[in-house]
Amino acid sequence: MAKNQFNAWEPVLDGLEGNFQAEPRVFAHDAKAIVIGAINTSAGDGGVSELISGGTGYAVSSGAATTGGAGTGLTVNILTVDTGVITSFEVSAVGSGYVVGNTITISTGGANATFTITNIDIPNTQKRGCCVYVGAGGNMSVIMESGSSAIQFTGLSSGTFLPILIKRVTAATATDLIALY
Repeated sequence: MAKNQFNAWEPVLDGLEGNFQAEPRVFAHDAKAIVIGAINTSAGDGGVSELISGGTGYAVSSGAATTGGAGTGLTVNILTVDTGVITSFEVSAVGSGYVVGNTITISTGGANATFTITNIDIPNTQKRGCCVYVGAGGNMSVIMESGSSAIQFTGLSSGTFLPILIKRVTAATATDLIALY
């Protein structure tokens, strides 16, 4: 048997359109808990915009609290500062319950540096969506891989595996949701 007879797994997935051999996924290779409204730090922009305002009175720090928006628990690391003005930052804790477009304020310093939430999709779904395991039953509203508007799945039973490809869970009464990649 030739060494290259079988495809090796690659982290880059190709589409299945018209080609059954183009890496169909039958088994998951990774699993992560789904947190509704968490910042998607795997997005190209880290899930947040550039600073709208760098504010005043800041110093380099880790785990700086934030305010604003619909969610809670988002913290940032302030990476660089120029005479009290933030010049770069990154998300340190992704929080939950946020909505794209929320304006967030960094609470430390002068509490006047702001940025916007740009992506709350499930991490690592930029190219291919993920399947879902439902730990505790209920309903779930999702954005499918195609990016179309939210669709609701109702009456999901505990222990259900949904072989659908989604990018985001927008609302759920079902709990213990796990993304399967």
